[in-house]
Amino acid sequence: MADCDAQHSSIRLPRRTAPDTMGGYRSGRSCAPDTWGGSERLVTDGADGTATPVLLRPAGPADIPAARAMHARCSPHTLTRRYTGPAGDADRYLGHLLSPRFGRSLAAETAPGRVVGLGHLLWDDDEAEIALLVEDDWQRRGIGRALLRSLLAIALRERREIVYTVTRTSDAAMLALMRGTGLPLERHAEGGTLVLSTRVTAPPVAALPLAAGG
Repeated sequence: MADCDAQHSSIRLPRRTAPDTMGGYRSGRSCAPDTWGGSERLVTDGADGTATPVLLRPAGPADIPAARAMHARCSPHTLTRRYTGPAGDADRYLGHLLSPRFGRSLAAETAPGRVVGLGHLLWDDDEAEIALLVEDDWQRRGIGRALLRSLLAIALRERREIVYTVTRTSDAAMLALMRGTGLPLERHAEGGTLVLSTRVTAPPVAALPLAAGG
C-alpha cells in the first residue's frame, strides 16, 4: 500500500509501480489537438531586489528552439533531476513534450523568445502526468508554483481528475510544490523513483497561491 500524505485518502495511484518512462515522462496517448489559450502575467523578485515580469502562456512546437536554449542554460543537475537521464539527452524529448497531440504545455517567458520555465500536462488515458522544469537562475521565484497551478486548472477543464508526477525520491522541491497545492497526495516509491498522485478538485486549484517558492 502506498504511503499517503492525507489519512483515509480515497485517491488511487495511476499504477502500483513506477511507470515506464522515456526521459522522465511517459509517452502520452495521442489525441486530436484542439484550441486553447490564455496567458497570465506574474512578477518575480530577484536576489538583487529587482522585479521581472514573466508571462505564462501556452507553448507548442514553435518553442523548441527557445526550449533548447533554456536547456543549454540549465545545469546538468537540473536536467538530470527533471528527465531522470543523461543531461545531454534532454533536447531529444522536446518534440514529444511540446506536441499538442500528447497533452498541453506552458512556457514561462521573461522576454520574447526567452523561455525560463516549461510545464507539461501529458495525457495518459483518463489521467495526466505533470512535469516541470525551471531554469536554475529562475528557481525559487514562484515560477514552478505558477506553472503547476495553471496545469492543474487545465487538467480540471480537460476532465483529467487524476494527475501524477514522476520524480526522484531526492527531489524535495517537487514534493514541496505538490504538497503546497493543498490536495491530498498518494506516494509510491520504487528505488530512486517517486510517483506522486492526486485527484484535482476545484477549490484547491482556485486557492493555489501565485507567488512564493517553486
